[in-house]
Amino acid sequence: MKIILVFFISLAFCSDDEKYTLIFGDFDVGEKMIYKYSLETSFTVPGIGLIKYMEEYIETLEFLGVEEDFWKFKATLTEMKSDNYVNGIEIMNYYRDAMENNPCYLYVKNHGFDDDVDHIEPIKEEDAYLQEAFEGAYMNILRKPFRYPFGSKAVDVAVGDKWIYDEFSSKIYVNIGSPPSLLTSGERIFTLKRVKEKGGRKIAIIELQEDEKIEMPLTVDFLGERRLMVGHVTGNLDMTYRWDIDSGEMLRVYAIANLAGDFEMDGKIFYMKIFMRNISKKVQ
Repeated sequence: MKIILVFFISLAFCSDDEKYTLIFGDFDVGEKMIYKYSLETSFTVPGIGLIKYMEEYIETLEFLGVEEDFWKFKATLTEMKSDNYVNGIEIMNYYRDAMENNPCYLYVKNHGFDDDVDHIEPIKEEDAYLQEAFEGAYMNILRKPFRYPFGSKAVDVAVGDKWIYDEFSSKIYVNIGSPPSLLTSGERIFTLKRVKEKGGRKIAIIELQEDEKIEMPLTVDFLGERRLMVGHVTGNLDMTYRWDIDSGEMLRVYAIANLAGDFEMDGKIFYMKIFMRNISKKVQ
């Protein structure tokens, strides 16, 4: 990946008026990005109890080149672990063994500013049943922008600067096995909090505050039965990024979402809070 350009308007190292462009460079065919993920989601359903999903895995993305209007990546999950419970009863993750070391293709638009994963295809025809599982793993609330991780306005920004990403909508998966949710955001505010030197490299700390609205269907496996609840939630997503300015790489992302809203299940309406914590870290 080509190193991003860093623009200086001061001779002082990491001074407050130094300018930075926080955008990924171009991909080289065969280039790999490897990250470790930790995902947690919890909520309490009346009549069922506390539901808690916890997943860990290592994700490897290999750039295969350009196909029509898309960047094409081969994506593989390894070292997968799950710890899922409903009211203290363990839920088995039936997709885990089938997904581990079983790659799929990710397609990302290579033009414009909408650079999240557009669609996913299993590599083998016999893995078609894993379509939703792949989407749940690679298209969750911790979205993966491939060119503009901090929006298209993260150009020539200094410490203390704030910039707003315009309203957008996207399809996400809250957990593997649930139908897709529709996420809309009225405002995403990025802030370049500080730039520090570590090991001779400049590391930027960027924060994001995002107001969210989600049309959210959720499935829960309880006592051998799959239950579907559908709701509309609102809340906040707070994310902290560690970005290597010199190499143009994401080092770590820490995300917390607190959501709440009304759901309907089996003809009954109830209010529910949802907590989500997602962490990703570059594997050295």
